[in-house]
Amino acid sequence: MASTDASQGDPTRLPPGTRVGPWELREWRGRGSYGTVYRAVRRGNPDVAEVALKLASHSEDPRFAREVALLSRLRHPNVPRLFDQGAWLNAAGRAHPYLVMEWVDGISLYAWAARHAPTSRQVLRVLSQVASALAQTVEVGAVHRDVKGDNILVRGGAEGHAFLMDYGSGYYAGAERLTPPLFPPATPRYRSPEAWAYAQRAGLDAERPYEVQPADDVFALGVSAYRLVTGTYPPSTEPWDTASQVWSQDGVGPRSPQELNPRVAPHLSSLILCMLSSKPEHRATPSELAKALNGATRQAGPEADQPLFAEARNESPAWPSQTMRMMPGFALPDVRMPDEREAPKKARRFGSRWWLALAAGVPVAMGVGWLLQPWLLPAEHAVAVTAKRGASSVAAADTALMAPPISGVPSGREGITLELPHKPFPGQERPDSAGKCPRKTQIAINNGCWVELKVAPDACEDGYLHKGGCYMPAFRPAPTPTSHPTTPRQAP
Repeated sequence: MASTDASQGDPTRLPPGTRVGPWELREWRGRGSYGTVYRAVRRGNPDVAEVALKLASHSEDPRFAREVALLSRLRHPNVPRLFDQGAWLNAAGRAHPYLVMEWVDGISLYAWAARHAPTSRQVLRVLSQVASALAQTVEVGAVHRDVKGDNILVRGGAEGHAFLMDYGSGYYAGAERLTPPLFPPATPRYRSPEAWAYAQRAGLDAERPYEVQPADDVFALGVSAYRLVTGTYPPSTEPWDTASQVWSQDGVGPRSPQELNPRVAPHLSSLILCMLSSKPEHRATPSELAKALNGATRQAGPEADQPLFAEARNESPAWPSQTMRMMPGFALPDVRMPDEREAPKKARRFGSRWWLALAAGVPVAMGVGWLLQPWLLPAEHAVAVTAKRGASSVAAADTALMAPPISGVPSGREGITLELPHKPFPGQERPDSAGKCPRKTQIAINNGCWVELKVAPDACEDGYLHKGGCYMPAFRPAPTPTSHPTTPRQAP
């Protein structure tokens, strides 16, 4: 049922007291590309529990219907409950969908580790909760598609209760596909090797997107766990990064978490490496993983009870690109700038992939995804502010939307968007003398061939901005192997 508060027209900047259906907004919490999250209460019952209300920035946005359909299938103690859905009419009469979910007073997985210096046993317990949530997601025929530490909230102290957040990027069998090729919404740092392998085989102008599998979610959880216990990401899976060669068929894989942090218990270290296997068939399913993590929690010896870190670490700052514009009538949160970025690690073995030509160029940027990144607004409207920030976050959205990353490690390139370079990358397709590219789907720009992604500029994921459009460089597809060929998985 649609509701209206005719005095307001912009769903991204509604003040306290605004009515949205049977709900009354109390506080603006954060804004992403496709929606804004508010803290709200039911009108007429201000003393009852608060909820998280996510309101679409664009009228009749189909993403909300898909998220509601997915969440309505889930009943799990580690997934926020869906309470309500509806549409809010702005002053012009346009309907903006909204959904209402359980409010989760928690902090991101990385912030939890930084604040509480948990033991391996406590980490095993929290990871088992997330794996259990993924297991039920698989049971209802769905995938999350954006598992990462910033999408996991932990409530309570060191013996925390975890919640898997932000199913806005999720997909279930039979749902309408809303994203163009090549990739569904996700965070590149957490993408699996097989996702990038599909890109190599199909080319960046593939007609069908990569089909995310439960094994991709398991890999992303492994990346999150690795960063949690070591304070650094595993080597990048992005093919233009030379470090990605550790994920090749003859690669050595990432270093053991226990090698980087001797305080990590052997059970935990082994399970993380299992999640990060370069071969998806060698990773446990979410259900198997949940059982293994639960078993390790019980079976691990006294070495699993020492803190992973000597002391609680400082919460990490946001990137300078994560500037914010604050809504009228609300307090300003804290944004602190980092001193340095995470230095890339060199791979220990190298192969011969055409993607490696990109290693000398500028890495592909990460834009704002479906309610993924924090306060990423046009620079001309943005201001950097400093004030006190509360510790709690909210359901129904990436915790990065609600607050800057506060782990002990920077969050990579998340939230950064780059302009299209003035010259092509090494190995990029080039137009002929008549200015035409090899494929009809490619566009010649700056002496290189590019593929336009049909997304809004502020939702330019993995792309480069050029004259209001979002583009990816086009490369010649990798040669098909003559032995042990692999058929790329495609979406149905």
